[in-house]
Amino acid sequence: MADERRQPPTIELDGARLRPLRTDDADALFAYLQDPVVTQLTSYPVASLAMVEGMIEKYRSRWAAGELSKWGVALHDDDRLVGVCGFNEHSPVHRWAELAFDSARPQWGKGLMRQAVAAVLEHTFREDRIDRVHAFVRVDNTRSERLLVRSGFVREGCLRSYRVCRGQPHDFFIYALLRADRRG
Repeated sequence: MADERRQPPTIELDGARLRPLRTDDADALFAYLQDPVVTQLTSYPVASLAMVEGMIEKYRSRWAAGELSKWGVALHDDDRLVGVCGFNEHSPVHRWAELAFDSARPQWGKGLMRQAVAAVLEHTFREDRIDRVHAFVRVDNTRSERLLVRSGFVREGCLRSYRVCRGQPHDFFIYALLRADRRG
């Protein structure tokens, strides 16, 4: 019952919504993570349905424990999951969170993830739980870089061989946005 008590709010977007992830979202998330174009510039391992089910349970459990986590991005017309947006990690003590997002390829270039990122940031900063949001982006992931820059993030540096992606080490940029930057 804890999951029903403490889940993130639903936030309406243009043509979609951010909503709590559900166990029945696993098939849709698994389906788009099977697309190698979606995952090629990420640090996702090769996905299995069991892995995806575990991810959803982890996100739901973190919300239930009062932590920041990820929302599902679902289309208005059929409530079908087409992406996720939110936080991989969160440090209440240091007041930061790590932003992460991804979506099914048919949604790319439509502005949906830009809306989702903006809504997540607005909601989270308004709650006054964090002062800094950062994101790690593979240096060859220009689409995600552009989204972060358009969202007000600043590139702080490059972390060499930061993550191993499907067996190969890769460099990642770190981008950050401070709550103070959004006020002025």
